Amino acid sequence: MIFGKSLPCQGDDAVALFAAAQFGLISRAQARRAGLSPEDVAVRLRRGVWTRTRHWGVFRVLGYGTLASPLKRAVVAAQLALAPGAFACRDTAARLWQLEGLPEWDGHTVDMGLRWRPGPTGFRSVAPTVRVHSLRIAEDDVVRRAPIRMTGLSRTLRDMSTCSGPSTSMRLCGSAVGRGLLVSGATKALPRRKRAVCRKTRLPSVGDNHAPPDRPDRSTGPGGPTGPTGPDRRTGADRPGRGEAADS
Repeated sequence: MIFGKSLPCQGDDAVALFAAAQFGLISRAQARRAGLSPEDVAVRLRRGVWTRTRHWGVFRVLGYGTLASPLKRAVVAAQLALAPGAFACRDTAARLWQLEGLPEWDGHTVDMGLRWRPGPTGFRSVAPTVRVHSLRIAEDDVVRRAPIRMTGLSRTLRDMSTCSGPSTSMRLCGSAVGRGLLVSGATKALPRRKRAVCRKTRLPSVGDNHAPPDRPDRSTGPGGPTGPTGPDRRTGADRPGRGEAADS
């Protein structure tokens, strides 16, 4: 929770604290913490000081977060709309780690995770552009880059190895090594089932001595390329080869 249980100020000053820390965003619950009533929120919306976002109960405050990354703002908006503890995962987490190898972001869709709990789940406050995943995840698998919560690098690579193709997983892992986020050969940080994707392998070239041995020609038998010859068991006469014509 931002600023703990109590705020150092109230009213628009408290709103400014939330907006400055969250890329210009504030939730209805945070506005209530700042001492604003539903009518106060409605007045600010009519004046254009606040604008609505794609999510119910999440607003953008004019004049804050103008230089923020659109992806980070979309993640924070989804966090505010979802239950407490929501975090970015999968494709969105890989983009936040600035890993290369994914298609260009469409500007709207984000992947958000919640810890798995039994029973039905529903999120009426989030826009359809948010893909919510219920994950079994440990506490140390989620890192905080204020104000964003997201899966750590190792967990992100592990998730991407199961929900993307081998070539995409290889590019993401190579990008992590290239950016210095992952040490080459540090297998503990790599997903177990995809550990080999980050290991450099050398394919044999034409001049190498690793070419497979020539297979024997199945058409060549003990009697040469025409097939086996010898006496016929039924008649006792010599059996002609495959390329020879039988004497009439």
